[in-house]
Amino acid sequence: MDITAIIQSFSTEDSKLFKAYLRSKNRRTDTKNLTLYNLIRKGTPLKEIDILLYGSANRNAYHALSKRLQDSLIDFIATQNFENETSDDMQVFKWILAARILYEQDLHKPAQKLLKKATQKAKELDLHTALIESYHTQFQYSHLHPEVDLQKLTQAAQQNQQRFIQQEQLNMAYAHIKRILIFEEHLLKKGIQKTVEEILAAFHIEINETFTFKSLYQLLEIINTAAHLDHNFGDALPFITHTYNLIKKKDIIQEKQRFYHIQVLYFMANAHFRVRDFEQATHYLSLMNTEMNAENGKWKSRFRENLLLINSFVLNYSGNSSLAIADIDNHISTTKQKVDPDILLAQVVFLTQQGEYKAALSTLNKFKHTDSWYEERLGIDWMIKRDLLSLINYYELEYIDLVHSQLRSFKRKYKKIILSEVRLERFIKVFSQIFNDPTIVKKANFRESVMSQFTVDSLKDEDIFMVSFFAWIKATLDGSKLYETTLAML
Repeated sequence: MDITAIIQSFSTEDSKLFKAYLRSKNRRTDTKNLTLYNLIRKGTPLKEIDILLYGSANRNAYHALSKRLQDSLIDFIATQNFENETSDDMQVFKWILAARILYEQDLHKPAQKLLKKATQKAKELDLHTALIESYHTQFQYSHLHPEVDLQKLTQAAQQNQQRFIQQEQLNMAYAHIKRILIFEEHLLKKGIQKTVEEILAAFHIEINETFTFKSLYQLLEIINTAAHLDHNFGDALPFITHTYNLIKKKDIIQEKQRFYHIQVLYFMANAHFRVRDFEQATHYLSLMNTEMNAENGKWKSRFRENLLLINSFVLNYSGNSSLAIADIDNHISTTKQKVDPDILLAQVVFLTQQGEYKAALSTLNKFKHTDSWYEERLGIDWMIKRDLLSLINYYELEYIDLVHSQLRSFKRKYKKIILSEVRLERFIKVFSQIFNDPTIVKKANFRESVMSQFTVDSLKDEDIFMVSFFAWIKATLDGSKLYETTLAML
Protein backbone atom coordinates (compact mmCIF):
# COMPACT_ATOMS: atom_id res chain seq x y z
CA MET A 1 0.00 0.00 0.00
CA ASP A 2 1.30 3.47 -0.92
CA ILE A 3 0.95 5.30 2.40
CA THR A 4 2.60 8.37 0.84
CA ALA A 5 -0.36 8.83 -1.53
CA ILE A 6 -2.80 8.49 1.38
CA ILE A 7 -0.93 10.99 3.55
CA GLN A 8 -0.56 13.50 0.71
CA SER A 9 -4.29 13.26 0.00
CA PHE A 10 -5.21 14.47 3.50
CA SER A 11 -6.56 18.00 3.81
CA THR A 12 -5.04 20.28 6.46
CA GLU A 13 -7.95 19.46 8.78
CA ASP A 14 -7.62 15.70 8.18
CA SER A 15 -3.89 15.95 8.90
CA LYS A 16 -4.53 17.67 12.23
CA LEU A 17 -7.12 15.07 13.20
CA PHE A 18 -4.83 12.18 12.27
CA LYS A 19 -1.90 13.57 14.27
CA ALA A 20 -4.20 13.97 17.27
CA TYR A 21 -5.35 10.40 16.71
CA LEU A 22 -1.73 9.17 16.70
CA ARG A 23 -0.92 11.04 19.91
CA SER A 24 -3.93 9.49 21.63
CA LYS A 25 -2.69 6.01 20.64
CA ASN A 26 0.96 6.52 21.59
CA ARG A 27 1.67 5.18 25.05
CA ARG A 28 5.39 5.94 24.91
CA THR A 29 7.02 9.32 24.33
CA ASP A 30 9.76 7.91 22.08
CA THR A 31 7.36 6.55 19.42
CA LYS A 32 8.52 7.68 15.98
CA ASN A 33 5.27 7.25 14.04
CA LEU A 34 4.38 10.94 14.27
CA THR A 35 7.88 11.90 13.07
CA LEU A 36 7.56 9.49 10.14
CA TYR A 37 4.18 10.95 9.26
CA ASN A 38 5.55 14.51 9.27
CA LEU A 39 8.52 13.53 7.10
CA ILE A 40 6.27 11.87 4.50
CA ARG A 41 3.82 14.77 4.65
CA LYS A 42 6.66 17.20 3.83
CA GLY A 43 7.66 15.11 0.81
CA THR A 44 10.95 13.77 2.18
CA PRO A 45 12.49 11.22 -0.24
CA LEU A 46 11.78 7.72 1.12
CA LYS A 47 15.38 6.60 0.74
CA GLU A 48 16.47 9.27 3.24
CA ILE A 49 13.81 8.73 5.89
CA ASP A 50 15.42 5.85 7.85
CA ILE A 51 18.63 7.86 8.26
CA LEU A 52 16.68 10.87 9.52
CA LEU A 53 14.73 8.67 11.93
CA TYR A 54 17.53 6.53 13.34
CA GLY A 55 20.74 8.40 12.54
CA SER A 56 21.93 5.66 10.20
CA ALA A 57 20.55 3.26 7.60
CA ASN A 58 18.03 0.94 9.23
CA ARG A 59 15.56 -0.32 6.63
CA ASN A 60 14.14 -3.11 8.78
CA ALA A 61 13.14 -0.77 11.58
CA TYR A 62 11.78 1.72 9.02
CA HIS A 63 9.61 -0.91 7.30
CA ALA A 64 8.22 -2.09 10.65
CA LEU A 65 7.40 1.50 11.61
CA SER A 66 5.81 2.10 8.18
CA LYS A 67 3.61 -0.97 8.66
CA ARG A 68 2.39 0.33 12.03
CA LEU A 69 1.73 3.77 10.53
CA GLN A 70 -0.18 2.12 7.67
CA ASP A 71 -2.38 0.25 10.16
CA SER A 72 -3.05 3.51 12.00
CA LEU A 73 -3.99 5.25 8.74
CA ILE A 74 -6.47 2.49 7.88
CA ASP A 75 -8.01 2.58 11.35
CA PHE A 76 -8.28 6.37 11.25
CA ILE A 77 -9.89 6.47 7.80
CA ALA A 78 -12.35 3.73 8.69
CA THR A 79 -13.24 5.31 12.04
CA GLN A 80 -13.71 8.79 10.59
CA ASN A 81 -15.93 7.57 7.76
CA PHE A 82 -17.89 5.28 10.06
CA GLU A 83 -18.63 8.19 12.38
CA ASN A 84 -19.32 10.78 9.70
CA GLU A 85 -20.86 8.91 6.81
CA THR A 86 -22.91 6.10 8.29
CA SER A 87 -24.18 7.61 11.55
CA ASP A 88 -27.73 8.01 10.17
CA ASP A 89 -27.69 4.50 8.70
CA MET A 90 -26.47 2.97 11.94
CA GLN A 91 -29.00 4.94 13.97
CA VAL A 92 -31.83 3.41 11.93
CA PHE A 93 -30.51 -0.12 12.48
CA LYS A 94 -30.09 0.61 16.20
CA TRP A 95 -33.73 1.69 16.43
CA ILE A 96 -34.86 -1.50 14.66
CA LEU A 97 -32.74 -3.65 16.99
CA ALA A 98 -34.01 -1.77 20.04
CA ALA A 99 -37.61 -2.25 18.85
CA ARG A 100 -37.07 -6.01 18.57
CA ILE A 101 -35.67 -6.15 22.10
CA LEU A 102 -38.64 -4.16 23.42
CA TYR A 103 -41.05 -6.56 21.69
CA GLU A 104 -39.30 -9.50 23.32
CA GLN A 105 -39.84 -7.79 26.66
CA ASP A 106 -43.57 -7.31 25.91
CA LEU A 107 -43.20 -3.53 25.62
CA HIS A 108 -45.31 -3.33 22.49
CA LYS A 109 -46.25 0.36 22.29
CA PRO A 110 -42.73 1.83 22.67
CA ALA A 111 -41.45 -0.87 20.30
CA GLN A 112 -44.01 0.08 17.65
CA LYS A 113 -43.27 3.78 18.11
CA LEU A 114 -39.53 3.21 17.66
CA LEU A 115 -40.10 1.02 14.62
CA LYS A 116 -42.24 3.72 12.97
CA LYS A 117 -39.47 6.22 13.63
CA ALA A 118 -36.89 3.90 12.05
CA THR A 119 -39.13 3.31 9.01
CA GLN A 120 -39.69 7.01 8.40
CA LYS A 121 -35.97 7.79 8.67
CA ALA A 122 -35.05 4.89 6.37
CA LYS A 123 -37.50 6.19 3.74
CA GLU A 124 -35.92 9.66 3.90
CA LEU A 125 -32.45 8.18 3.40
CA ASP A 126 -33.46 5.61 0.74
CA LEU A 127 -32.15 2.81 2.98
CA HIS A 128 -33.89 -0.12 1.31
CA THR A 129 -31.94 -2.74 3.26
CA ALA A 130 -32.99 -1.16 6.56
CA LEU A 131 -36.59 -0.96 5.35
CA ILE A 132 -36.54 -4.68 4.57
CA GLU A 133 -35.52 -5.33 8.19
CA SER A 134 -38.11 -2.88 9.48
CA TYR A 135 -40.99 -4.38 7.48
CA HIS A 136 -39.87 -7.88 8.47
CA THR A 137 -40.15 -6.91 12.14
CA GLN A 138 -43.52 -5.20 11.62
CA PHE A 139 -44.95 -8.34 10.00
CA GLN A 140 -43.49 -10.53 12.75
CA TYR A 141 -45.35 -8.58 15.44
CA SER A 142 -48.37 -7.40 13.46
CA HIS A 143 -50.66 -9.74 15.44
CA LEU A 144 -50.05 -7.47 18.46
CA HIS A 145 -51.41 -4.44 16.59
CA PRO A 146 -54.85 -5.20 15.11
CA GLU A 147 -55.25 -1.53 14.15
CA VAL A 148 -52.46 -1.85 11.53
CA ASP A 149 -53.68 -2.05 7.92
CA LEU A 150 -51.94 -5.27 6.89
CA GLN A 151 -52.80 -4.81 3.22
CA LYS A 152 -51.23 -1.35 3.18
CA LEU A 153 -48.15 -2.64 5.00
CA THR A 154 -47.82 -5.47 2.47
CA GLN A 155 -47.95 -3.04 -0.46
CA ALA A 156 -45.31 -0.81 1.15
CA ALA A 157 -43.02 -3.79 1.75
CA GLN A 158 -43.47 -5.05 -1.81
CA GLN A 159 -42.73 -1.61 -3.28
CA ASN A 160 -39.58 -1.37 -1.20
CA GLN A 161 -38.53 -4.85 -2.30
CA GLN A 162 -38.95 -3.84 -5.95
CA ARG A 163 -36.86 -0.72 -5.38
CA PHE A 164 -34.19 -2.76 -3.63
CA ILE A 165 -34.05 -5.15 -6.60
CA GLN A 166 -33.98 -2.18 -8.99
CA GLN A 167 -31.05 -0.68 -7.09
CA GLU A 168 -29.15 -3.98 -7.21
CA GLN A 169 -29.84 -4.30 -10.94
CA LEU A 170 -28.42 -0.82 -11.47
CA ASN A 171 -25.35 -1.75 -9.42
CA MET A 172 -24.79 -4.75 -11.70
CA ALA A 173 -25.36 -2.69 -14.87
CA TYR A 174 -23.06 0.00 -13.51
CA ALA A 175 -20.30 -2.56 -12.96
CA HIS A 176 -20.69 -3.98 -16.49
CA ILE A 177 -20.66 -0.55 -18.14
CA LYS A 178 -17.66 0.71 -16.15
CA ARG A 179 -15.75 -2.49 -16.98
CA ILE A 180 -16.38 -1.98 -20.70
CA LEU A 181 -15.59 1.75 -20.64
CA ILE A 182 -12.31 1.24 -18.79
CA PHE A 183 -11.01 -2.18 -19.82
CA GLU A 184 -12.96 -3.51 -22.79
CA GLU A 185 -13.34 -0.65 -25.28
CA HIS A 186 -13.19 -3.16 -28.13
CA LEU A 187 -16.79 -4.08 -27.20
CA LEU A 188 -17.97 -0.56 -28.11
CA LYS A 189 -18.49 -1.34 -31.80
CA LYS A 190 -22.02 0.05 -31.70
CA GLY A 191 -20.92 3.27 -30.03
CA ILE A 192 -20.76 4.17 -26.38
CA GLN A 193 -24.25 5.65 -26.04
CA LYS A 194 -25.86 2.62 -27.74
CA THR A 195 -23.87 0.19 -25.59
CA VAL A 196 -24.96 1.97 -22.38
CA GLU A 197 -28.61 1.92 -23.48
CA GLU A 198 -28.47 -1.79 -24.34
CA ILE A 199 -26.93 -2.75 -20.99
CA LEU A 200 -29.52 -0.72 -19.06
CA ALA A 201 -32.26 -2.43 -21.08
CA ALA A 202 -30.71 -5.87 -20.47
CA PHE A 203 -31.07 -5.29 -16.72
CA HIS A 204 -34.64 -3.97 -17.19
CA ILE A 205 -33.71 -0.56 -15.85
CA GLU A 206 -36.24 2.20 -16.46
CA ILE A 207 -35.14 5.57 -15.12
CA ASN A 208 -37.77 7.18 -12.88
CA GLU A 209 -38.26 9.05 -9.60
CA THR A 210 -38.09 5.86 -7.51
CA PHE A 211 -34.31 5.74 -7.93
CA THR A 212 -32.23 6.58 -4.88
CA PHE A 213 -29.99 9.62 -4.80
CA LYS A 214 -26.90 7.42 -5.12
CA SER A 215 -28.40 5.45 -8.02
CA LEU A 216 -29.16 8.60 -9.97
CA TYR A 217 -25.61 9.77 -9.34
CA GLN A 218 -24.32 6.45 -10.70
CA LEU A 219 -26.41 6.91 -13.84
CA LEU A 220 -25.01 10.40 -14.36
CA GLU A 221 -21.47 9.15 -13.85
CA ILE A 222 -21.99 6.46 -16.50
CA ILE A 223 -23.42 8.79 -19.13
CA ASN A 224 -20.85 11.50 -18.31
CA THR A 225 -18.02 8.99 -18.85
CA ALA A 226 -19.62 7.78 -22.08
CA ALA A 227 -20.03 11.34 -23.41
CA HIS A 228 -16.44 12.14 -22.45
CA LEU A 229 -15.05 9.15 -24.34
CA ASP A 230 -17.36 9.81 -27.30
CA HIS A 231 -16.62 13.58 -27.34
CA ASN A 232 -20.36 14.02 -27.62
CA PHE A 233 -21.96 15.90 -24.74
CA GLY A 234 -24.56 17.33 -27.11
CA ASP A 235 -26.33 13.99 -27.56
CA ALA A 236 -25.86 13.08 -23.89
CA LEU A 237 -27.22 16.35 -22.46
CA PRO A 238 -30.96 15.45 -22.68
CA PHE A 239 -30.30 12.23 -20.74
CA ILE A 240 -28.14 14.09 -18.21
CA THR A 241 -30.79 16.81 -17.76
CA HIS A 242 -33.60 14.27 -17.35
CA THR A 243 -31.66 12.45 -14.64
CA TYR A 244 -30.82 15.70 -12.86
CA ASN A 245 -34.49 16.76 -12.89
CA LEU A 246 -35.32 13.55 -11.03
CA ILE A 247 -32.65 14.42 -8.48
CA LYS A 248 -34.13 17.91 -8.02
CA LYS A 249 -37.43 16.31 -7.00
CA LYS A 250 -35.68 14.86 -3.96
CA ASP A 251 -36.12 18.03 -1.90
CA ILE A 252 -34.15 17.03 1.19
CA ILE A 253 -30.38 16.74 0.72
CA GLN A 254 -29.22 14.71 3.70
CA GLU A 255 -25.66 15.15 4.91
CA LYS A 256 -24.70 11.68 3.70
CA GLN A 257 -26.03 12.52 0.22
CA ARG A 258 -24.17 15.82 -0.15
CA PHE A 259 -21.07 14.13 -1.58
CA TYR A 260 -23.15 12.70 -4.45
CA HIS A 261 -25.02 15.97 -4.91
CA ILE A 262 -21.77 17.92 -5.35
CA GLN A 263 -20.56 15.33 -7.87
CA VAL A 264 -23.84 15.64 -9.76
CA LEU A 265 -23.55 19.44 -9.90
CA TYR A 266 -20.00 19.03 -11.21
CA PHE A 267 -21.29 16.72 -13.97
CA MET A 268 -23.96 19.29 -14.88
CA ALA A 269 -21.49 22.19 -14.98
CA ASN A 270 -19.03 20.18 -17.07
CA ALA A 271 -21.67 18.99 -19.54
CA HIS A 272 -22.94 22.53 -20.15
CA PHE A 273 -19.41 23.86 -20.52
CA ARG A 274 -18.61 21.19 -23.10
CA VAL A 275 -21.64 22.23 -25.20
CA ARG A 276 -20.59 25.90 -24.77
CA ASP A 277 -23.52 26.94 -22.59
CA PHE A 278 -21.37 29.00 -20.24
CA GLU A 279 -24.31 30.67 -18.47
CA GLN A 280 -25.77 27.35 -17.34
CA ALA A 281 -22.31 26.01 -16.46
CA THR A 282 -21.79 29.05 -14.19
CA HIS A 283 -25.19 28.45 -12.59
CA TYR A 284 -24.30 24.88 -11.62
CA LEU A 285 -20.85 25.95 -10.41
CA SER A 286 -22.57 28.43 -8.08
CA LEU A 287 -24.82 25.67 -6.71
CA MET A 288 -21.79 23.42 -6.36
CA ASN A 289 -19.93 26.07 -4.38
CA THR A 290 -22.91 26.50 -2.05
CA GLU A 291 -23.04 22.76 -1.33
CA MET A 292 -19.27 22.63 -0.78
CA ASN A 293 -19.55 25.33 1.89
CA ALA A 294 -22.36 23.52 3.73
CA GLU A 295 -21.61 21.56 6.91
CA ASN A 296 -18.82 24.02 7.79
CA GLY A 297 -17.12 23.44 4.46
CA LYS A 298 -16.76 19.70 5.01
CA TRP A 299 -16.37 18.94 1.29
CA LYS A 300 -14.57 22.14 0.28
CA SER A 301 -11.04 20.74 0.12
CA ARG A 302 -12.24 17.57 -1.60
CA PHE A 303 -13.86 19.40 -4.52
CA ARG A 304 -12.01 22.73 -4.70
CA GLU A 305 -9.91 21.64 -7.70
CA ASN A 306 -12.97 20.32 -9.54
CA LEU A 307 -14.67 23.69 -9.08
CA LEU A 308 -11.52 25.59 -10.06
CA LEU A 309 -11.04 23.48 -13.20
CA ILE A 310 -14.47 24.03 -14.77
CA ASN A 311 -14.69 27.64 -13.59
CA SER A 312 -11.32 28.47 -15.16
CA PHE A 313 -12.39 26.84 -18.44
CA VAL A 314 -15.63 28.84 -18.45
CA LEU A 315 -13.72 32.05 -17.77
CA ASN A 316 -11.15 31.34 -20.46
CA TYR A 317 -13.64 30.47 -23.18
CA SER A 318 -15.84 33.42 -22.21
CA GLY A 319 -13.03 35.82 -23.05
CA ASN A 320 -11.61 36.20 -19.52
CA SER A 321 -8.33 34.37 -20.08
CA SER A 322 -6.27 36.60 -17.76
CA LEU A 323 -8.57 35.83 -14.83
CA ALA A 324 -8.56 32.10 -15.65
CA ILE A 325 -4.75 32.02 -15.73
CA ALA A 326 -4.50 34.09 -12.53
CA ASP A 327 -6.87 31.72 -10.66
CA ILE A 328 -4.83 28.68 -11.63
CA ASP A 329 -1.48 30.38 -10.95
CA ASN A 330 -2.73 31.39 -7.50
CA HIS A 331 -3.89 27.85 -6.74
CA ILE A 332 -0.60 26.29 -7.85
CA SER A 333 1.47 28.76 -5.81
CA THR A 334 -0.59 28.46 -2.62
CA THR A 335 -1.65 24.82 -2.42
CA LYS A 336 0.35 22.56 -0.12
CA GLN A 337 -0.83 19.39 -1.84
CA LYS A 338 0.14 17.97 -5.22
CA VAL A 339 -1.73 19.83 -7.93
CA ASP A 340 -4.21 17.77 -9.94
CA PRO A 341 -2.78 17.00 -13.43
CA ASP A 342 -6.04 18.29 -14.94
CA ILE A 343 -5.31 21.72 -13.42
CA LEU A 344 -1.80 21.72 -14.86
CA LEU A 345 -3.07 20.66 -18.29
CA ALA A 346 -5.64 23.48 -18.21
CA GLN A 347 -2.78 25.89 -17.51
CA VAL A 348 -0.96 24.51 -20.58
CA VAL A 349 -4.06 25.10 -22.74
CA PHE A 350 -4.46 28.71 -21.58
CA LEU A 351 -0.76 29.58 -21.94
CA THR A 352 -0.61 27.99 -25.40
CA GLN A 353 -3.62 30.00 -26.55
CA GLN A 354 -1.89 33.18 -25.35
CA GLY A 355 1.30 32.35 -27.26
CA GLU A 356 3.26 31.76 -24.02
CA TYR A 357 4.88 28.66 -25.47
CA LYS A 358 7.93 28.45 -23.22
CA ALA A 359 5.78 28.81 -20.10
CA ALA A 360 3.39 26.16 -21.47
CA LEU A 361 6.29 23.80 -22.15
CA SER A 362 7.63 24.42 -18.65
CA THR A 363 4.30 23.22 -17.23
CA LEU A 364 4.25 20.22 -19.57
CA ASN A 365 7.67 19.24 -18.21
CA LYS A 366 6.12 18.93 -14.74
CA PHE A 367 4.43 15.69 -15.81
CA LYS A 368 7.09 13.31 -14.50
CA HIS A 369 5.17 10.03 -14.26
CA THR A 370 5.15 7.29 -16.87
CA ASP A 371 2.53 7.07 -19.61
CA SER A 372 1.04 3.99 -17.96
CA TRP A 373 0.62 5.93 -14.69
CA TYR A 374 -1.28 8.74 -16.43
CA GLU A 375 -3.33 6.36 -18.54
CA GLU A 376 -4.42 4.36 -15.49
CA ARG A 377 -5.45 7.43 -13.49
CA LEU A 378 -6.57 9.94 -16.11
CA GLY A 379 -7.33 7.91 -19.23
CA ILE A 380 -6.09 7.77 -22.79
CA ASP A 381 -8.07 10.87 -23.81
CA TRP A 382 -6.10 12.97 -21.29
CA MET A 383 -2.82 11.63 -22.66
CA ILE A 384 -3.81 12.47 -26.23
CA LYS A 385 -4.58 16.08 -25.24
CA ARG A 386 -1.25 16.35 -23.41
CA ASP A 387 0.71 14.98 -26.38
CA LEU A 388 -1.11 17.18 -28.90
CA LEU A 389 -0.28 20.22 -26.78
CA SER A 390 3.35 19.09 -26.68
CA LEU A 391 3.36 18.84 -30.48
CA ILE A 392 1.92 22.34 -30.89
CA ASN A 393 4.34 23.95 -28.43
CA TYR A 394 7.37 22.19 -29.93
CA TYR A 395 6.25 23.40 -33.38
CA GLU A 396 5.72 26.99 -32.26
CA LEU A 397 9.14 27.04 -30.55
CA GLU A 398 10.68 25.58 -33.73
CA TYR A 399 12.10 22.56 -31.92
CA ILE A 400 12.17 20.61 -35.18
CA ASP A 401 13.82 17.45 -33.84
CA LEU A 402 11.37 17.26 -30.94
CA VAL A 403 8.39 17.72 -33.26
CA HIS A 404 9.68 14.98 -35.54
CA SER A 405 10.25 12.59 -32.63
CA GLN A 406 6.97 13.41 -30.89
CA LEU A 407 4.92 13.14 -34.09
CA ARG A 408 6.39 9.74 -34.93
CA SER A 409 5.83 8.55 -31.36
CA PHE A 410 2.24 9.90 -31.39
CA LYS A 411 1.33 8.06 -34.59
CA ARG A 412 2.80 4.82 -33.26
CA LYS A 413 1.33 5.09 -29.76
CA TYR A 414 -2.20 6.01 -30.85
CA LYS A 415 -2.33 4.21 -34.20
CA LYS A 416 -5.60 2.35 -33.54
CA ILE A 417 -7.30 5.42 -32.09
CA ILE A 418 -6.24 7.62 -35.03
CA LEU A 419 -7.71 5.08 -37.47
CA SER A 420 -11.03 4.96 -35.60
CA GLU A 421 -11.34 8.62 -34.57
CA VAL A 422 -12.07 10.88 -37.55
CA ARG A 423 -11.43 14.14 -35.67
CA LEU A 424 -7.99 13.06 -34.48
CA GLU A 425 -7.04 11.61 -37.86
CA ARG A 426 -8.00 14.87 -39.55
CA PHE A 427 -5.92 17.00 -37.16
CA ILE A 428 -2.81 14.78 -37.35
CA LYS A 429 -2.98 14.65 -41.15
CA VAL A 430 -3.07 18.45 -41.50
CA PHE A 431 -0.45 18.97 -38.78
CA SER A 432 1.89 16.53 -40.54
CA GLN A 433 1.41 18.31 -43.86
CA ILE A 434 2.19 21.71 -42.33
CA PHE A 435 5.23 20.37 -40.48
CA ASN A 436 6.68 18.52 -43.47
CA ASP A 437 6.20 21.47 -45.81
CA PRO A 438 5.70 24.85 -44.03
CA THR A 439 5.20 26.58 -47.39
CA ILE A 440 2.03 24.58 -47.97
CA VAL A 441 0.02 27.03 -45.85
CA LYS A 442 0.38 29.59 -48.68
CA LYS A 443 -1.00 27.27 -51.35
CA ALA A 444 -4.56 28.17 -52.27
CA ASN A 445 -5.83 24.63 -52.94
CA PHE A 446 -4.48 23.39 -49.59
CA ARG A 447 -5.94 26.33 -47.68
CA GLU A 448 -9.34 25.90 -49.32
CA SER A 449 -9.38 22.17 -48.60
CA VAL A 450 -8.49 22.63 -44.94
CA MET A 451 -10.67 25.68 -44.34
CA SER A 452 -13.72 23.85 -45.68
CA GLN A 453 -13.31 21.27 -42.92
CA PHE A 454 -13.05 23.80 -40.09
CA THR A 455 -15.80 26.35 -40.67
CA VAL A 456 -17.82 27.70 -37.75
CA ASP A 457 -20.94 26.04 -39.12
CA SER A 458 -19.31 22.61 -39.48
CA LEU A 459 -17.99 22.81 -35.91
CA LYS A 460 -21.13 24.15 -34.22
CA ASP A 461 -21.88 20.79 -32.57
CA GLU A 462 -18.24 19.80 -32.06
CA ASP A 463 -16.71 19.26 -28.62
CA ILE A 464 -15.13 22.47 -27.34
CA PHE A 465 -11.69 20.91 -26.88
CA MET A 466 -11.58 19.59 -30.44
CA VAL A 467 -12.58 23.06 -31.65
CA SER A 468 -9.57 24.40 -29.71
CA PHE A 469 -7.17 22.12 -31.60
CA PHE A 470 -8.82 22.89 -34.95
CA ALA A 471 -8.52 26.59 -34.09
CA TRP A 472 -4.75 26.20 -33.97
CA ILE A 473 -4.78 24.95 -37.58
CA LYS A 474 -6.94 27.88 -38.69
CA ALA A 475 -4.76 30.39 -36.84
CA THR A 476 -1.66 28.87 -38.44
CA LEU A 477 -3.15 29.16 -41.92
CA ASP A 478 -4.44 32.71 -41.33
CA GLY A 479 -1.45 33.97 -39.39
CA SER A 480 -3.90 35.12 -36.70
CA LYS A 481 -3.70 34.98 -32.90
CA LEU A 482 -4.77 31.61 -31.53
CA TYR A 483 -6.93 32.81 -28.62
CA GLU A 484 -9.00 35.23 -30.70
CA THR A 485 -9.35 32.60 -33.44
CA THR A 486 -10.54 30.04 -30.89
CA LEU A 487 -13.22 32.34 -29.46
CA ALA A 488 -14.40 33.24 -32.98
CA MET A 489 -14.88 29.55 -33.82
CA LEU A 490 -17.04 28.76 -30.79
